[in-house]
Amino acid sequence: MSNIHITNPGDLGVLVVGAGVAGLTLARRLSQNGEKVTVFEKSPGVGGRLATRRGEGWIWDHGLVDIQPSDVPPETYLDWQSLGILENRKDQPQLSWICSEGMTQLPKKLEVGFEVIRNCKIDLVRVGPGGKVWMIRDEEGNWHHGNKLVLAIPAPQAELILDGSFPQQMISLKESLLRIKYRPTLTVLGLINRGRFPELKLKTDRIVEICIDNGEKGIRNSLGALTLHLTADYSRKNFDKPDKVVLTEIKNWVKKKMGAEITGMVVKRWRFSQVTHSLEEPFLAAKLTSPLFVIGDGFCGGGIKGALLSANSLADHLLNCSQTKESGRNHAKKNIYSACPK
Repeated sequence: MSNIHITNPGDLGVLVVGAGVAGLTLARRLSQNGEKVTVFEKSPGVGGRLATRRGEGWIWDHGLVDIQPSDVPPETYLDWQSLGILENRKDQPQLSWICSEGMTQLPKKLEVGFEVIRNCKIDLVRVGPGGKVWMIRDEEGNWHHGNKLVLAIPAPQAELILDGSFPQQMISLKESLLRIKYRPTLTVLGLINRGRFPELKLKTDRIVEICIDNGEKGIRNSLGALTLHLTADYSRKNFDKPDKVVLTEIKNWVKKKMGAEITGMVVKRWRFSQVTHSLEEPFLAAKLTSPLFVIGDGFCGGGIKGALLSANSLADHLLNCSQTKESGRNHAKKNIYSACPK
């Protein structure tokens, strides 16, 4: 690392770790305004909990099952509408959005105008030459460089990276991240014969919190493809149990509650599924020569609404700073820990 020579240390752009909805929204806003942005994602796909599984012609959404328009701030609302892929959910009277090809259709449309490096888990962060360059290392040992660094990942993962990289520094920021709490969710995907079992109006019970038929919701050619999100209590107690234990119980639950046989089942695990305690701040910032920020669904009330408000607040801040350097400094001092926009 000491032998690395950077030709243009002042023109390296923004590094964003995490290609969930917060990271993609920030990267899109910045790149649309002429900023150089590179996004790093540890998984093969983008979108975080906007997640979809495909198999043998069926499609299952196994993260967020829909998006409430009221959770989307105006600047993002207009951008998403322009993509032409959001449709009204078909199985409920109140307005909510889905994508007919699965929810990952949305993040795939958003990753335009900037580079996304997939299967790239960042494990170490360092401040580079002159204190004005960020250097981040992936698990393959490759170093990547930027002038600003944004961690757009769940708070426990961000805290782990910072604690491993700066064990004696950023104490206040790491303590703030520890205040963000999540609950896990176990999700089961499977198939039933919907020709025999047309009704799925199920009440919440001690095991299953949400049961969605993806075809009934509006996903093409997927009638009978069930997504079952299990309750917080059940998920906590059974999160680390073998798949077979969970699947056996869910198979029996479906047979008892619906009179149906469910087949082709798989378990999906969301360790940081839903925020149970968020911060009021729209984002966190380290007070260093090189700017470092943390954004995501742990801010502004949590959920997709919190993630979008967090990303847009940081985008506004960074774009204002780039327009007028001096006024940007003043703006950061006043607003970097300001309350979330309403």
